[in-house]
Amino acid sequence: MLGLTGLGFLGLMGGGIAALHFRAAAEPATPANPPVSVAVRQIRLDDGYDVTERFAGRLEPARETHLAFERAGLVLVVLFEEGDRVERGEVVARLDTAKLEAERDRLRAQRRELQAQEALATATLKRQETLATKGWQTEQRHDEARFGLAETAAAIERIDAAIASVEVDIGKSVLTAPFAGSVAARSVDEGAVVAAGAPVIELLESGARQLRVGVSVEAAEALEAGRLYRLDADGRRLEGRLIAKRPDLQTGTRTVTALLEVTGGEAVPFGEIVELLLERRVPSLGAWLPLTALSEGRKGLWSLLTVVERDGVPTVAREAVEILHLDGARAFVRGTLGEGAKVVLGGTNRIIPGQRVALATGE
Repeated sequence: MLGLTGLGFLGLMGGGIAALHFRAAAEPATPANPPVSVAVRQIRLDDGYDVTERFAGRLEPARETHLAFERAGLVLVVLFEEGDRVERGEVVARLDTAKLEAERDRLRAQRRELQAQEALATATLKRQETLATKGWQTEQRHDEARFGLAETAAAIERIDAAIASVEVDIGKSVLTAPFAGSVAARSVDEGAVVAAGAPVIELLESGARQLRVGVSVEAAEALEAGRLYRLDADGRRLEGRLIAKRPDLQTGTRTVTALLEVTGGEAVPFGEIVELLLERRVPSLGAWLPLTALSEGRKGLWSLLTVVERDGVPTVAREAVEILHLDGARAFVRGTLGEGAKVVLGGTNRIIPGQRVALATGE
């Protein structure tokens, strides 16, 4: 009885196992590891890249001067304050001229005195000439009259020159603006006694502005006189026309000083830092790639992943590259890449070299 029960149990087990095998054979097999889908870009090699070099300079007036009197004297009035606008030829300050005017009056009186003496000398000479023709006068007396008149005439010329000198000093007691501009500083007030050449007002020309900037020797060689260049003043775009380049090299900075006439941006104050933007082509065989495609390796090296065909199947490969230039979210690189290589754009942490992948739709 027990033997029959055991045989029945074994038969049931064998039938169950056979049913399971039959069911497994009837269902399709599922792939263990389907290929990862990756997005790639087919690169184009370029023979170089453009870089924008920035050189900082200082905005300054085309002309800047410290106005001063040519003679010493008492300051009567200074007509402008700091920040005031001054037109060309406008009076800026005056000196006291009372002493000069008195000297001019004295010289004029002395001239009138000499004129009287000249009239007398002229009449005397005529009388001497009349007497000489009749033989009633010596030649000595005639010469004395003639040279006395000449001496008086010379004295009048000397007085005229002295009066003219005083007139010049009176004219130079009025300080005028040599060009239109703005008052940057006022150094003297009314009532002060100034020496000749002492600054009274600092005047900055407002009609013309220029940029003084130091550039590298290589950049200076490419600059052309009269050409317009891009300028940047804290985000404000200006233009500058090259006026001149200095022939010497600044020893401290090893740069060449360039002067540019600035147009636009009238609101930018003098002394502001303005940058000169220069485009330069760097010859080098390479390609532009997004930064997401790059991975940092050891010792400063970089690498990226590409997709190549191996036995007709897309497979991941690694390429070493060198970053030559960064521009925002992209980089210009060179390395073992060839024209038309398919570079993986992102998600490089999900794949490894040698792994089989599937190209995303549209790649």
